[in-house]
Amino acid sequence: MVVLLLGFAASLCFAVAYVMQYHEAHEAPRGLFLSPRLLVELAHHRIWVGGIAAMLLGDGLQAWALGRGSLAVVEPVLTTSLLFALPLSAAWHRQRLRRREWAGAFLVSAGVGLLLGVGSPTAGRSDMPEYQWILLTLATWGLALSLVAAGMRAPWPSYRAAAIGGGAGVLFGLQDALTRYCLHWFSRDFTHLLFSWQPYVLLVTAVYGLTLAQSAYEAGSLAAALPTMTIGEPVIGSLIGMLALNEQFNNSPMALGWEAFGAVIMVAGTWMLARSPLVIGRRHRLRDRVRHPLHPHGSSADVVSATGTAAHPPASSPAAPEAR
Repeated sequence: MVVLLLGFAASLCFAVAYVMQYHEAHEAPRGLFLSPRLLVELAHHRIWVGGIAAMLLGDGLQAWALGRGSLAVVEPVLTTSLLFALPLSAAWHRQRLRRREWAGAFLVSAGVGLLLGVGSPTAGRSDMPEYQWILLTLATWGLALSLVAAGMRAPWPSYRAAAIGGGAGVLFGLQDALTRYCLHWFSRDFTHLLFSWQPYVLLVTAVYGLTLAQSAYEAGSLAAALPTMTIGEPVIGSLIGMLALNEQFNNSPMALGWEAFGAVIMVAGTWMLARSPLVIGRRHRLRDRVRHPLHPHGSSADVVSATGTAAHPPASSPAAPEAR
């Protein structure tokens, strides 16, 4: 019960951090895209610093939960961060929750309940053989960098933000596993922890994951970046727990069916909530779509989708030739 309460408290902090960080990161200079210097620039903005404070508090609560429980328990709870983001955003914008938000909240809650109630995940272990850590770290970083590369080649801002946000989520999942390792050895043999490579990889993973998250906010709308980021972390974290750290769910045929159903509706509900105007904010949503046709992060199609009409050339320029 304590682990679940800590997980929910961490999710609340992350919900606050998502919105506050996006508010500033989306306006950051384009020349800092995917660069750690982006974090230095954003550190001059008080709202973003407030979001970082909320995120760090959430990280501390999450680490506390991981120290007492398993990845298989804590990671699914993180998807509930959007449940907290909705009422906060609704109060801020003086709006009411619609059927879409209620439906998404129900799906997330039911999915998490099925996974934890029927699955009854075991605690597993906190460490694994050295070669497994190396293979796991390389595979996870490879997946994250592949998503970033795919995002860089994407022609549309929404796809770019989604891919880079997914890369951030992947690294956050690895960060959770490395945090569990560090907490395990911190209280048992600090010298062993000090001379192992995992804490330093954890630091690099955390910094670059944060850089990717802010770059995803900068690349496109929160509605595009947040679903893959929010889903990516618990999925990767749970997979690491089950495949590498021996954290097991109930594996009877009936239980596996309910667990799979719970996972599917949890992801579907998270996707619905992440794309709600109450999460992304109407002002940002409209601004993301109405961009100059020649802007490197926008297209004329975005203008059409926001205004309902195609962008017209300036009065001083010759009219476009008639389509044949």
